[in-house]
Parts: sequence; C-alpha cells; structure tokens
Amino acid sequence: MHDSSPASRAVLVGASTFTTLEDLPAVRANVPALKTLVGDRVLHLDAEHCRTLLDPVSPREMSTAVREAAQEATDTLLVYYAGHGLIDPGTGLLHLAVPDSDRHSVFDTAVPYEWIKRSIATSGAARRIVILDCCYSARAFGVQSESVAALAEIDGTYLMAAAAETAVALSPPDEPHTAFTGELLGLLRDGVASSDKLLDLDAIFDHLARRLQAKGRPRPQSLCRNSLGSWPFARNNAYRPPPEGHIAAPDIARALDATRNVAVSALVVQIDELSEHRPATATEMVHTALQHRPIADLVHLLVALYQAGRQRHVEAALPAFVAARTVQDSADLLEQLLATPAEDGVVALLRLTAELKPAADTVRLATALIRAGLREHTTVLLAAFAVTRSLDETLALTGLACRTELDEFLTPVMHAMAEHRPISDVIDLFRHLHSTPHPDHARDLITSAARNRTATDTAEMITSLYRDGYQQIAEDIFHTGIGHRGPEHTGELIAALQLLRLSDAAALGRRLAVQNSTVSATSLLIARLLDVGQHQHALAAVMEAARLRPATEFLEITQALDTFSARQVLSDLLDEAVRMSPPVDVAHLIQVLDEAGQSNDAAHMLWSAVRDRPPGHTGTILNHLHTSGSPFTDDSALHALWRSHSPTDVARLARALDTVLPAKADLVCSIDDRSVTDVVALIASLETLSVGIRTNRVLDAVIHEWEHHRQARLVIALEERSLTGCAARLEQTARQSADFVEILTGLRSVQQETVWQALTFWWPSNDRPGRRRRVPSPHDHAMYVVRDEDTLHTIALRYGVRWAGIVAANDLSSPFTLTPGQQLRIPFETEGNRFVPPPFPRKLLPGRVHPSVRQLQATLQQAGYLPASVEISDHYGPATSQAVARFNKEHRLSRGPSHWPDAVISHRGWDLLHRIARGNLLHVRVAPESLEPPVQQLLLGSTEAEPGPGAR
Repeated sequence: MHDSSPASRAVLVGASTFTTLEDLPAVRANVPALKTLVGDRVLHLDAEHCRTLLDPVSPREMSTAVREAAQEATDTLLVYYAGHGLIDPGTGLLHLAVPDSDRHSVFDTAVPYEWIKRSIATSGAARRIVILDCCYSARAFGVQSESVAALAEIDGTYLMAAAAETAVALSPPDEPHTAFTGELLGLLRDGVASSDKLLDLDAIFDHLARRLQAKGRPRPQSLCRNSLGSWPFARNNAYRPPPEGHIAAPDIARALDATRNVAVSALVVQIDELSEHRPATATEMVHTALQHRPIADLVHLLVALYQAGRQRHVEAALPAFVAARTVQDSADLLEQLLATPAEDGVVALLRLTAELKPAADTVRLATALIRAGLREHTTVLLAAFAVTRSLDETLALTGLACRTELDEFLTPVMHAMAEHRPISDVIDLFRHLHSTPHPDHARDLITSAARNRTATDTAEMITSLYRDGYQQIAEDIFHTGIGHRGPEHTGELIAALQLLRLSDAAALGRRLAVQNSTVSATSLLIARLLDVGQHQHALAAVMEAARLRPATEFLEITQALDTFSARQVLSDLLDEAVRMSPPVDVAHLIQVLDEAGQSNDAAHMLWSAVRDRPPGHTGTILNHLHTSGSPFTDDSALHALWRSHSPTDVARLARALDTVLPAKADLVCSIDDRSVTDVVALIASLETLSVGIRTNRVLDAVIHEWEHHRQARLVIALEERSLTGCAARLEQTARQSADFVEILTGLRSVQQETVWQALTFWWPSNDRPGRRRRVPSPHDHAMYVVRDEDTLHTIALRYGVRWAGIVAANDLSSPFTLTPGQQLRIPFETEGNRFVPPPFPRKLLPGRVHPSVRQLQATLQQAGYLPASVEISDHYGPATSQAVARFNKEHRLSRGPSHWPDAVISHRGWDLLHRIARGNLLHVRVAPESLEPPVQQLLLGSTEAEPGPGAR
C-alpha cells in the first residue's frame, strides 16, 4: 500500500460554483490538498494516475472519468467527490451535483450515483474506496428513512460519507476547507498518536467522527463491505514507539512480500491468524498469492481456505486473478477446483470472467472448458457474458462463437438473453443477428422472448418486426403465444398492440387465436378481452368464431362464455354486434345462433337490428336470412308477427322488407284476423315512420277485405288518434256505399253525445248559474288481477284505454304474455286518451236514498255488474250493494279483509267504474243496432225497478 503502485487509480472531483445552487468556495481548495496527500503519503500515485476534476462541465465528464479509472485499476481505486448531494424526489436516488444542476430537475441535470456505482462495482480493483463530502437534504424530499451511505452502498467497497444537512454545516465560514474534508486532511497529514505505524480505514473514520462531533458537527457515515475497514490506508505520521516490553504486531509488509514463495500451509496459517483482527491484510495476502503463485499452489490454497471458512477472502481477491492471469490459467484453475470442496469458487470465477474479460478471452476460455469436458460450465459462462455485458460486446461474442465449436451453445445463450436482457436489447440483437450468416439464432432469440416475456414486451417486439418488414416472424410470435402462453396472455397482447395503435397486428393475432384455439380457449380469450377493456376485439372475436368455426363449436363457445362470466356478457356482445358489425356479418351470426339452438338470442339480435339499424342495413340482413332459408323470414312466421310484437316493431320490419322483399312486407302488414284497434296501431306506427306507401296499401286492403261496419269503426278510431288524413282517405273511398255512410253517421252520433256528456262534466261555469266547475279526478290508475281468459287487448278494451298505455305503465316486454293472478296497473289517463269521469257524490252509502244512486246504477249496468232487469231508482238497495261489492272485490278496492263484502263505492272505484262503462260503450263488438239506444238510457234505466227500502 505504501509502495508505488501503478495498478492503483484515484479520481478527485470537486463542484464549487453553481448556476442555481449555493456556491461552495471551500471545495475548490479540497481537491488539490487531497491530491497532494494521496500522491505523497497515502497511495503514492503518480500524477497521471490521480485525475482531478474541478467544476466538471457535464454529468458525462464526471461519469467518464470514474469509468476509465475503474477499468484501469487492479489494485486500489479511490473516488472522492465534494459538492452538493441531491435526491431525486421521484425515485429517491442519490445524484451528485455539477455546476449546471438544478434542484427542481435533478434527474437530467445531475450525475446519477447509479452511474458511478455501476462503474465501481464492475471494476477489477481489489480495493475500492469511495469518499462523499456532500450535503443531503433528506427532510426536504421525504426520504428521511434512508441515509447517504445506504443510497450509495456498493458491494466490495468502503464508503465514507459526510452527513451535513445544510450548506453551512458542509462549508463553515472562515475555514479553508469543508468540515468533513478538512478533518480528513488533518488526520492524514498529522496522524494519530498511537503505536500503530499504519492507519487503517476504520481507525481513520473513528478519529474523524470523534473530531467532528467534538466541534458540534454532524457525525459522518461509513459502510464497509468485505472487511476493507482494517486495510492499512496511510502511514501514521504521529507514530510513537511502543513502551519497553511491548510485544510487536507481525510485520505486515514483510508478510505480504513472503506471500509469493512461502509454503501454502504456512500461508494458510498466516491468513487464518490475520482474518480475525486484520481481515483486509488477509485478503491482501490472498490477492498477492492469486496473482503470482502457480495454479497447483492456488488449488491447495483455495481448498484450505474454503475448508477453514475463509472463502470471503478468496471472493474478494478473485477479480485480481481474473484481470492478471491468462485464460489458460483460469481454465486450469476451474478444472482442478471442480472436484474439491472449493467448488463454489468456480461459480464466482465464471461470473467474474464474464464481467471482466473481453469477448475474445471469454471465447478462448469457453473453448478450453469444452475441451476439458466442462460443457455445462461453458453454457453458464457464455450466458453470463451475454446477459451482463454491453450490446456491442455481446454481438462480438456471438460473432466469434458462431465461427467455432461454440455455435451449438448459442441456443441456450439466446434463451438467457431473451429472458433477462431489456426488450430493446433483444430487438437490436435480433436485427443484427438476422443479417448474419446464422439467422437461426435470431429466430431462437425472438421465439424465446415470445415465450417468456410479458405481453407489453411482446407487443413492442411485434411493433418493431412490423416496422422492419418481418411480418411472417411476427405471425410466428402470435402462434407461439397461442400455443404456449394461453388465451389470457393472447388477450393482454392484443390489448397492448391496440394501445400501440397497431390495429392490424392486433386483428391478426385475434383472428389466429380464434382460428387455432380450442373452444374453451376461445371463450377465455373473449372473456379476457372484455376484462382488459377491449370490447371491440371481443366483439370481433365472437363474429370471427361464428364465421370460422362450425355451428356446434360456436354453441360450445357461447356456453363456455356463460360459464366464465355472467350471461349478460354475451347479451351485451350481441347488442354491440347489432350496432357495430356489417349487416352480412350480423345476418350470419343470427343464422349461426339459430342453427346452434340459441333461437332466443337470434331473435333478440334480429329485432334489435330492426329497431336500431337503418332500413337499408336491416333489409340486407333480412335478404341474407331469406336467401339462407332462415325460419325468421318464413311466410307463416311473418304473417303472425303482429300477435307477439308491438305495432311499432312490425312497422319497422315492414319498412325494412320493402327495400328488398316487398312481398314479405305485404305478409307482415296483412290485416287478416286483426281487430280495428290493431290496424289503427299499425297505421299509426307506419305514419310515425313516414312509410306512406305502406299505409296506403293497408288502407286499400281495408277497403277490399273488410265489411262496412269495421271500416266505419276504423274511420272513428283513426280520427281519435288524430290520423285525420288516413281517416279522410278511407272515408272518401268507402262513401260509395250507402250502408257505410249510415253506419258511420250512427257511430259519430253516439261518439258526439258521449263527448258532450264528458264535456259537461268539466265545462267552466264562468260564474253563470246552472253550471258546475269540474275538478279532474286525483286518481290516475287502478289495479287489475289477470284472469285465465284475459289478453292485453281484451283488458284494454274493457277499460277503454290503449293497450300500449298498459304496456308502458307495467314495463311489459314482447310478446306481452300474461299469467293468471298477475297484477296490472291500468292508467286512467294516457297520451291521446284523457277521459274525465263525472264528479264523485260524497253521500252514497248502502241503504240510503239519493238522486246520484240512479247514475251509479246506470253505470253498473253499462259496466256489466248490475243486471239490466233491475229498475233504476234513487234507493241504494241490496242489488246495488251486491254489484258494488263484486266490483270492489274484483278490483281489490275493499277496505277490510278479502272475505268481507264491501258495498261502499269509493272515489277511486267511481272513476274506474265509469271508465269501464265508457270502454264498453265505445268498443262494443256487437251489431250497430245495439248502439242505437241514446246515452240517456245509461242514466234513466229501463222498466224493472230496484226494490224499495223495505224490499228484501
């Protein structure tokens, strides 16, 4: 240590002047003073081996100086820095400031300590020492749990770091040096009063810490790896001879010199003795032996040290052996160590060779290992080199290996690189290797990466391959992922490609997966695409499965999809297919679903297309289904559609069929077996959709196929729905018949009288006597319990409301199937049908005599609850009570238990009873002459009277 050592290097860096940070003028004096001591008293370095940097102009200048010194050093490497230490708030990593560094932009203006750390860690120097004299503002950046030493730690290195928290503590005023470096210079220059001729690093640090704390300054930090703390660093200029009778410590310098030729057994004893108290000296002795002793001696030495548990000295000194000895020496040592207890040293030696030797030497060592029969170790060596070294060095290694017997070992090397190197390196290596005479290795590299890397990395590879024109290789990567990684990985890969805007590549991978995967895997792929938010690709996968797979397999895919996820997933996909996919694809999917037994899903898709797609698109779908012989376009099915679907849906279907299959549209709009109400609803829907031609055809069919009574009722119904144009056309054409005119006139007279009666209920009095002000009923609905014979149409007729109003009030869905016992909400007032019942008389009670009883009895008769034989009177007798009780029970208006008869008419019951009576009046399906009695008959009754108060 104290002799001249050309294999040692030192880099001294000082940053004193800054653009945005506080200046540290004392740092400028630190560097030359320390260089004087390092070159004179410590390492005895020549000037050219001790490089100084004052205020480096850029981070790279400082990093380059450290890297070059680390590569050249084989004995001791010393790196010193004084300046500002900065912590990147984003990563918590230490950075060393240069003059242009900015505290608010640390990551791109300061030297990342990782750069320095990497250069030092890969150095072949036996001893590595780092001294950091920099401030560390941990509290400001929220990293108080970490120290500078912890952030700067390097394996096999001794670290000393100042712990100043402010610039004042780092560089006290009126002092020539910074606090930490000033005390260090004093120790090295003046020494420590003791009987030790040499000062080791631990002793220097201990005295340094005591001196700083005595002056009230922060205690420095240290970190020692591999026992370097006891290594002698400098001569003690305050040495005092020991008192008489003192037993002298071994002459370390003489022991180091004797290491080259002393017997191995004696050397082992000396190392063992020094290992406890002077571990750095013990490591230095092993270091010297590895550099100069024959291989046979080294085998015995290493075996003895491993058996004695002193392998740490071997591992610390092995870098010097790799740097100083020949390739053949390394091969001989490896071969002879394999069968000994020091076999663990083989792994360390291979690792160090891969890290430190150039490509040519590594190839020579690998060749020697092959000839010695160490094939497995050859693979480990080459793989370690390929994974840890730079891209150029790795290419150099593969280029040399391809031309030798090592070519067969490159396959596992490619696998190692594909798994461990950054994906950008893998892509660059592929480009270079594919252009060489051995492109198979490039294929091995990219295929292995596809099998082992994440979906994001694989997507980046595919992006590069597409950009460089390797589409076939990109497709092979998809096949590899499908065959070896499973549908989950394929789904993530498609999502990653879509994120990179490679839609064509994502579509290719999806199509290959659907075409080549099993039923279960395809379902898992669709589910995974939905999980990662790729709904469009999931939908496309469903469509491709329907197009590329047989119907039986498609059925299995949908069933498996139901198993993997909720049933709603498939419904959502089908809905999205209807909205987004081309009409031909939608038609094909409907056909496949129907053939696979999923008729409900097929029908759902068809009617969704009818509702949501333009008529031309829907027509294309229907034409494709008709050409394929689908049952959905069968004549009998189309003819009966009106029974199970709303008029609006039927009208939309007719409009679409008119574009491609007008004869089928005629079947859909056929009026056979349809009631007046149904035809009115159909015409209203056609008019809403502006399908005038189809409306005219329906009206022409009415004129040619219906008798006059139904025609007249249709005219009245059309006028009620404000379809006056259609009503006028029908009336004008049908007026050629006198019977039609007579029937229409009679219906209109009944309608007008009923309307006049309703108007008198609410016509305002305007303060004129004899007129009553009508207040609308507060009740807007009633509840009805469905009976066996009921249909939606008959219920609507019974209450005089539109069936569409009942559908809307109860949220019913097609085909509007009713079950006995089901409760329906009957809306009193719906759009286009606002009936106002007469005022509710408040004193109607059983047993009383009241003028309003006549109106109640007439309404009960018209509604069918009171026999027509009962004479209308003012008495609320037993017959009236029984009729009211039956009415209340049927409509659940009783106020007591269900088995109690309730003969009191309520306000809600009054309104509902009049609505039923009005429905029977306007929608009765009997001959016209049954409608001839005037409205007054409802109120005045017939000839049979209700029994008087005394009647039984």
